[in-house]
Amino acid sequence: MRNLKNLIEELAELVDQYDGQLNTEVRTAMKQKIDELTKGVDRADAAEMRQLAAEALEVLASLLSVITSVMTLLS
Repeated sequence: MRNLKNLIEELAELVDQYDGQLNTEVRTAMKQKIDELTKGVDRADAAEMRQLAAEALEVLASLLSVITSVMTLLS
């Protein structure tokens, strides 16, 4: 459970770090999903934890895709 909390915290930090490079809709959607994950992790059982971990990884993949695209455009 602690690893998932760490992942969610790191996602929040990444979104904050690249805040200026994300458009409003993307930033809002990612922050909303991170909030949902944060709330869910405290009350989840083992099966729900696996689902939340999968969702957190999907958010991370989406964020990395957006950041990569932005960095490519800026190059």
